[in-house]
Amino acid sequence: MTDKLTTETTNVTQAVRESYEQLAGIIASAMNAIITVNAAQHIVMFNQAAEKMFGVVEQEALYQPLDRFIPARFQAAHHRHIDTFGETKISNRKMGVLGAVYGIRANGEEFPVEASISHTEVGGKKFFTVILRDLTEQKKLEAQLLRAQRMESIGTLAGGIAHDLNNILSPVLMATQTLQLKITDPDALKWLQIMQENVQRGADLVKQVLFFARGIDGERVLLQVKHLIKEIVKILNETLPKSVAIKYSIEEELWPVIGDATQIHQVLMNLCVNARDAMPKGGMLTLNAENKIVDEGYARLNLDARPGRFIHLTIADSGEGIAAEHLDRIFEPFFTTKEKGKGTGLGLSTSLGIIKSHQGFINVYSEPGQGTQFNIFLPAAEETETISTETPSATLPMGNGELILVADDEANIREITQGVLESFGYRVITAGDGTAALARYAAHQSEIAVVLTDMMMPFMDGPATIRALQHMNPQVKIIACSGIAADKKLADAMQAGVKYFLTKPISLEKLLKTVAEVIKTRGR
Repeated sequence: MTDKLTTETTNVTQAVRESYEQLAGIIASAMNAIITVNAAQHIVMFNQAAEKMFGVVEQEALYQPLDRFIPARFQAAHHRHIDTFGETKISNRKMGVLGAVYGIRANGEEFPVEASISHTEVGGKKFFTVILRDLTEQKKLEAQLLRAQRMESIGTLAGGIAHDLNNILSPVLMATQTLQLKITDPDALKWLQIMQENVQRGADLVKQVLFFARGIDGERVLLQVKHLIKEIVKILNETLPKSVAIKYSIEEELWPVIGDATQIHQVLMNLCVNARDAMPKGGMLTLNAENKIVDEGYARLNLDARPGRFIHLTIADSGEGIAAEHLDRIFEPFFTTKEKGKGTGLGLSTSLGIIKSHQGFINVYSEPGQGTQFNIFLPAAEETETISTETPSATLPMGNGELILVADDEANIREITQGVLESFGYRVITAGDGTAALARYAAHQSEIAVVLTDMMMPFMDGPATIRALQHMNPQVKIIACSGIAADKKLADAMQAGVKYFLTKPISLEKLLKTVAEVIKTRGR
């Protein structure tokens, strides 16, 4: 009997020991940090995940006060919570319910954590076990999402304003250019030239806003960015103060991209000029270009990224850096930390729009006093890809009495467009919205050579008007117009078979050449 009892006791002891070892193994290999403290809040267990999270090995953490891993401003609140939990066994610290819970690493870095706490008693002694999950990456993604949502809202607002401004500038530009052809007085021509230059400046400013808001497609060709970088470095060496040293490196077999050389040049120059401004006492400006494979893991940490082949451009400086409260706003239009008169606040927003229009993405790392680094990723192209472009002629074509229907809800645009076309040999009828355009077309269908229609009109917008016109006459010739180059309605018009588009403000030359070209084409 005694032998049997001894055997059973031994088996139970062995089972307990194995269970303990198994539990210890689970705790040690757990992905979340697990820390156990005694009633005095001294650490008695510190698993491997906790070592990694806080940057402290178990031997250094054991028997240390838990306060060592809690930021000073949160320690009092933690003690109150432990006292309450010890008495009531009720805790608001649960996974998925995050309050103001932060830890502090060995290097002094504070970071957010999600916490779950439990209480046990062993031999009459109290122990508290907390399970911690590091939320640093999650918080970064949440911040990126909020920033993206804010930028999207600002972009929508900017796009709407830009559309209205283009409607205002369009008749002014056409009227100014038409008067220059009719007036011979030198003084009058001088004033008209000044007007045209200022209208063009306004149009360029709107275009910058549109770069940010929607992105604008320019001339896309197969190009090697390394040539742009070398050109920019040459310009910088000639223009930057001697106190700014320039260093650059380019991967030998850098992949080509499909892009607009002027736009990419603008982005790189803008970032380099900003870097110069961030180093008033001098420093180091570095430009690098390399091939980069963006994998799924990196793409998940950057909302605008996607896996694939990219060229990675880096523009870094050793300057003043960007304050944390400004870092989330630097891509907003008209936001600037420069002195009044020294910056429009459109440089970075324009750069963002250009990079997005090239299907790329951009991110920035900066710390006050430690400099700033911008990382640009542009999708790589295959060497075999090509894009052809056409060069327009230099003459202004005349009409031969063809009838043009102009549909636009802006009276000034209708009036000036009619005046311009009539002065160059066309006949014109107008309509203030889509329904009126259909009525005018039905009455003059056999005479009308081309329909020039805006995309954003009341009652019946451009796409609906186009579909109705095509139902009346499948061969109708249409030119679509919009104040926004990336307008979704233009995409709808393209799907309907429209091949000709004009973006406001429309120049005299572009209007006349497009109308003449459409008239010469067969079909629609």
